[in-house]
Amino acid sequence: MRSICKIIVGLIAAVPLAAVTLPISARAEQLKKIAILPKTLVNDVFQIRIVQAAEREARKYGIATESFASRGHAAVEDQINIIETLIARGDFGALIIAAVDSKGLGNVLDKAAKAGLYVVLVDSGVEKGDYVTTIATNNKAGAGSGAEFAASLINGKGNVAMLEGEPGGQTAADRKSGFHEGIAKFPEIKLVASIDGHWTEPGGLEATEALIAGHKDLDLIFAASDMMGIGARQVLERAAQKAKEAGDNAQAERFKAVKIVGFDGVTEGFKAVKDGSFSGTVAQMPETMGTRAVDIAVQLMKGEKKAGDFPKFIDSGDTLVTKENVDNVANTLGLKL
Repeated sequence: MRSICKIIVGLIAAVPLAAVTLPISARAEQLKKIAILPKTLVNDVFQIRIVQAAEREARKYGIATESFASRGHAAVEDQINIIETLIARGDFGALIIAAVDSKGLGNVLDKAAKAGLYVVLVDSGVEKGDYVTTIATNNKAGAGSGAEFAASLINGKGNVAMLEGEPGGQTAADRKSGFHEGIAKFPEIKLVASIDGHWTEPGGLEATEALIAGHKDLDLIFAASDMMGIGARQVLERAAQKAKEAGDNAQAERFKAVKIVGFDGVTEGFKAVKDGSFSGTVAQMPETMGTRAVDIAVQLMKGEKKAGDFPKFIDSGDTLVTKENVDNVANTLGLKL
């Protein structure tokens, strides 16, 4: 993943993950740099795609970028410290931030705005703080669509479970409420468990181990991120093999038959749909988030637009990906399967 995989672990260690330095002659109107702050780049393909899209778009304008990340999705203090450092440096004109927490960044975002920095949020928003706009998926609606699709897969009845994202962030909260409310519309479907899988493949592994220990009769798992779903499928395959070796063929078949619906639409999720590991995934548009954020930041830095010219929320869109359309959608997004 190039040098982008290094981690910023706090104020003292706040050094760039990946810096794009352009010749003075190539910089657009001598504009200041843009800082890109994803939630984390550890086991998070989706966040990496946002960063890479933003970097590509900034290069088109001849604007330099630096990218920074905290240790994980719950590392609020890391993100605050990084923002404080960037404010003090004074060589940035805009911050593109995927907020790790919806409540904890308000004060530092206010401070950034007072220092003359334009703050554009991507992927996750905040409840308080001075920012221009949030460019993100309508996560609640997307999870609701995922719930309807999940219900159709099991003919409106059965036992389902959810793997949630890291609590604290607005994205996790919206996907949880969207799925819970959506699946509640089907009285013959029982939501037997909904637990944190930390957005990651290892988290999905651990969470699914706990799920099947108490619920061997699952029909479907809705994973709030594709990578958690990848981990879930590995656990189900191992459990099926163990049951078969123990002579319990019925349970082995039950584990193998559990359907998985993901969310994000990273390459791994598309591949899982294509090979049958997933029944579908709600694909977001990370490239749209990164590209649009840079476009807005540049317009603001050039003085072409004011913050009030933009709505507070911009829906970056989503698409339900299934076996029938996986190749077409992947081609549209430029993904190689």
